[in-house]
Amino acid sequence: MTTEQGDSYFNPVNNTRLVFTELPKDNGGVRLVMDWFAGPGETLPNTRHYHAGPADFASERFDLIAGSAVYWIGDSKLRADAPHSFDVPCNTIHVHPRNVGSGEMHVRQTVTTPQPDLHNLQRAQHFFETLVALGQQGRSDRECNFTDRLQSALTMRETLLDPTWLAGQSQALQRATIGLGATLALTLGYKARHQPVKEQAAAQTP
Repeated sequence: MTTEQGDSYFNPVNNTRLVFTELPKDNGGVRLVMDWFAGPGETLPNTRHYHAGPADFASERFDLIAGSAVYWIGDSKLRADAPHSFDVPCNTIHVHPRNVGSGEMHVRQTVTTPQPDLHNLQRAQHFFETLVALGQQGRSDRECNFTDRLQSALTMRETLLDPTWLAGQSQALQRATIGLGATLALTLGYKARHQPVKEQAAAQTP
């Protein structure tokens, strides 16, 4: 089973729904668009990270469509109420939005690359699919972290690493340590990618 445009996946660990609104395979590798629906106190993946690339290019855009959120850009913690949009330039450390309102937060996340890049945008798609899949299996926490470090290393290397990097460590160190963990994970039979169970469409009333 593969993800198609409009497919919806629910993560029971943090009561968050992810809808793949636009897929790179359908637009020539131009962008990946995802809609997130998160309850009060819940968050999108919130590890501090950055995306390498041209300094004048915004690699991500977040549109807060409903609710209230906090997020980090560099060293600044920002709060916003819908409607609100912000861009994340390449090489800028950031943290994705967290719901700080009393109702559901709806955020549209758009990931782009300086040039059409089907390969890396699909890798990013596979990361988010795996994140939800492991949540459905009880193998991630409410903060969207994998509970198994070897799984985390393998998935990061195969789906995110370069152009995406963690904050606070050199790229060389990350490449070495994550690579070592990923190699061990493969030796032990781990899979980098996991496909989540899709939500079924609501039945139509006659």
